[in-house]
Amino acid sequence: MKNEILKLSLGVDVSKETLAVCLCRLTARLTKEFEDPFEVSNDLSGFKKLVKWLLKNASSPEDIVVVMESTGIYHEALVYHLYGEGFPVSVMQSGRVKRYAQSLDQRSKTDALDSRMLAMLGCERELALWSPPDPILRQLKGLSRERSFLLKEKQMERNRLHALEHSVYKSKRELKRYGQRLKLIEKQLIEIEKEMEILVKNDPQLHQRIKHLESIPGISFKSAATVVGETLGFTGFTNAKQLTSYAGFDVVLKESGAYKGKTRISKKGNKHIRSALYMPAMSAIQWNPTLRKFYERVQPTKVKPMIALVAVERKLLVLMYSLWKNKIDYDPEHEQKKTARTEVLAAQDRSNLALTTS
Repeated sequence: MKNEILKLSLGVDVSKETLAVCLCRLTARLTKEFEDPFEVSNDLSGFKKLVKWLLKNASSPEDIVVVMESTGIYHEALVYHLYGEGFPVSVMQSGRVKRYAQSLDQRSKTDALDSRMLAMLGCERELALWSPPDPILRQLKGLSRERSFLLKEKQMERNRLHALEHSVYKSKRELKRYGQRLKLIEKQLIEIEKEMEILVKNDPQLHQRIKHLESIPGISFKSAATVVGETLGFTGFTNAKQLTSYAGFDVVLKESGAYKGKTRISKKGNKHIRSALYMPAMSAIQWNPTLRKFYERVQPTKVKPMIALVAVERKLLVLMYSLWKNKIDYDPEHEQKKTARTEVLAAQDRSNLALTTS
């Protein structure tokens, strides 16, 4: 009985060049046994070496759950390889991993310790397993990322051109080259946006679901396609709280003793989503009566209007998630009734509180 193994979990700390791995065994006595951590290269030869070692510790790939943290793109090749070999893989959001790590009495931070912590997490929790995303959504994400980078580059070139135009020393040939680069960027942006539209239209189901998101006042096709691409069709999210955390809209507050910090969003999430929702939020404040009232209700209680604008961005993201999941168009009357009910309940709570304290 004492040697019976209930669960096997492999923690993988991913970096650009290497993979730090640690195997954890959960025994029948609910104790954890760890193999000494080691490293393999983050390439095909390292993947093969890791798989060979894992199969020596388990009768089949299905007996070991592999846990890793989402790290940009450096974990993707490993995930696809392990999935292809039949291993259950869980790719954790950085926020959830950080909260788990904070619950442990672990003050040092190394690759080996992180892999051990991830292995422990896999033994203690039942984690959602990763599966390959829809190839069309992967392509949409790639196009939206390329567009995002070009928009940033376009703004940088504009700033440099503006500075050069107001400089005492400037060259006509230099000005011409800046103009040519801006024209090339603009041309490529048009090409990318057209590719995004064609890609979506070729998939009737995806096209219809993005239309649901476009029914929200202020949400354009480009904004909707960017959010859908970055979330891969909102896969991996079981509730709105997980989604807002992934986008960096989760609220954090730091206080300690006499120090009283300010409430703010974490911004430790997907910056592309936040960027894509900035202009729609600005537009919604003007043209969406429900969100305008929400903004006006939040803004007076905040020091900076920007904080209220971010609250609108967050509300837009949650609304898009709801329409996507339910496959319905935006209903302003439903939103207004929902807001009215919330205000009535809040008023009742205040009234009950006043009666209780009087």
